[in-house]
Amino acid sequence: MRLEILAPAKNLEQGILALRCGADAVYVGGPRYGARKGAANELPDIECLVREAHLWRAKVYVTLNTILFEDELESARDAAWAAYEIGTDALIVQDMAFLEMDMPDIPLHASTQAACDSPEKVAFLASVGFSRAILARELTLDQISTIAKSTDIELETFVYGALCVSESGHCYLSQAICGRSGNRGECAQPCRRDWSLVDAAGKVLTKERPLLSIKDLDLSDDLEALVDAGATGFKIEGRLKDADYVKNAVSHLRLKIDALLTRRPELSHTSSGSVKFGFVPNPAKTFNRGYSKYQLPGKRHPLGTGTSSGHLGESVGIVRSLKGDRILLEGNCELAPGDGLATPGHSGRIDGTLVNAIEGKEVLVQSPSCVSIGVDIFRNYDHKWHKALRSARVDRRISVDAFLDFYQGEARLKLIDEDGCSAQVQIQMDEICQPPKMPEVFVHNATDALSRMGNSPFILSGCHIETAVFLPLSSLNHLRRLAVEQLVLNRLASHPRQNRSVADATPKKLPVEHLGYEWNVSNSLALSFYLRHGAKHIDQAFELASGLDNPQLMTTRLCLKYELGWCQVHKNGEVQITVDPDTELFLRNGPITLKCHFDCKKCVMTLNLQ
Repeated sequence: MRLEILAPAKNLEQGILALRCGADAVYVGGPRYGARKGAANELPDIECLVREAHLWRAKVYVTLNTILFEDELESARDAAWAAYEIGTDALIVQDMAFLEMDMPDIPLHASTQAACDSPEKVAFLASVGFSRAILARELTLDQISTIAKSTDIELETFVYGALCVSESGHCYLSQAICGRSGNRGECAQPCRRDWSLVDAAGKVLTKERPLLSIKDLDLSDDLEALVDAGATGFKIEGRLKDADYVKNAVSHLRLKIDALLTRRPELSHTSSGSVKFGFVPNPAKTFNRGYSKYQLPGKRHPLGTGTSSGHLGESVGIVRSLKGDRILLEGNCELAPGDGLATPGHSGRIDGTLVNAIEGKEVLVQSPSCVSIGVDIFRNYDHKWHKALRSARVDRRISVDAFLDFYQGEARLKLIDEDGCSAQVQIQMDEICQPPKMPEVFVHNATDALSRMGNSPFILSGCHIETAVFLPLSSLNHLRRLAVEQLVLNRLASHPRQNRSVADATPKKLPVEHLGYEWNVSNSLALSFYLRHGAKHIDQAFELASGLDNPQLMTTRLCLKYELGWCQVHKNGEVQITVDPDTELFLRNGPITLKCHFDCKKCVMTLNLQ
């Protein structure tokens, strides 16, 4: 079984960084139709990224995973062809219109936005021509295992990064209250705002807290369990995150996967090379809202961020005294000048200040107005660690064996890499061929010269030299440079390209015949696709529908009853408010009011506009 770490690429630079840190694939948005509108990239940059990736036998997946409106169909088709022509390895889509188009022969991956959330749905997607399903993030380990047993499609799962509080592909909150559709790559993230919880009488039960903001995901300690369940692709969220986050997260996952491969020799990477890190990755140091395993364990546990929807970092202590710009902390964390300190503020923001100096047990801060006695202080920027992170060399190399021999007045050098790709070059020897005066010295010097791979992607693992003829150092260096250049070209030329999966002659049935607005049908080609596969009634996508009767804007595994400690089924021991179990509850933010509905049998909460 071959495993794949998928890294986000906000831009060309971060994509290359992810590859150098050991990513087996990167996913990147094109100029249009990506579900992160703020992470679009022009085709020349993606083409450069493809070349870098293919050098490592890694892959580039382009996201075309928004829903499409009628006037965008031709442009979206052109975008798919353009991505194919620059060497992209697969397209990530959610709109079934792509399956009705004249498409290039390129694998299609079903986006998590396509709601890959059941054995029946994933089996259907496999039968109509998808090569891979990116599973819904809210699945448990048992559910992933059940899906894997129902189909032989590749399964990819998110293992690290931010989570959407809604069920995958079924959030309409941003569209409903902001006019910005998450399915169109424009989510305004109203779920991360502060909301007040009120009852039917208007009594405020909890005031202005990020009640819908959930912790980030970290399943890096569950990779083996996911492999055993049937997943082979492990995805890092973060196409809007910075380079520090990418370097830290990819390196962290690569070390975890490498340790797993050492224990399980039947497993392997999908790309080439090994990585040496000049720093110790630490997930707590870069952006996160606290971590959880979300639904993977299948047991109810707190999911909310609690006091803030931003990056608080690691707890460093409690403020015991405050005099001017001097604070006395009770805690064991060693701070340093340049560190960033944070406390939860209002409206989901983080109030912060910098450490100017340390004098004994006192910390001198830049903005003491952000601090008050008795509050918890967090470090959300570790100056020394981030400095080390940015300066640390990460070295990814592909092993090669070198073979040097001499034939009919020519010196020949052949390089064979770990994938079996080879390059052979030769130069004419101008001088009369003479045996080396000191063969052992010549072999040593020649091996040293051939090992100097410089900034190339290669590292010499073995050297085999015929010692019958002496060759000057300058000639050895020339041979090495020629061979390395040729091996790079040969690797790029021989990169294996996969074809699109062929749809079954008799595809699986749709899981349902009545497709509501949550199936996100927004154009005539998607409509035709679903009708052709057995749908009897199809509603328009939420973004196009008018006059919907109090539609559900979100279904979420986050349950406010549980989070606030008064769920009648599950107890979490943190009772924050006490209310009548039958009381109607509402979330309020300014003029917006959402009604909460609780389905205790399914253990989900839904939201509607009031």
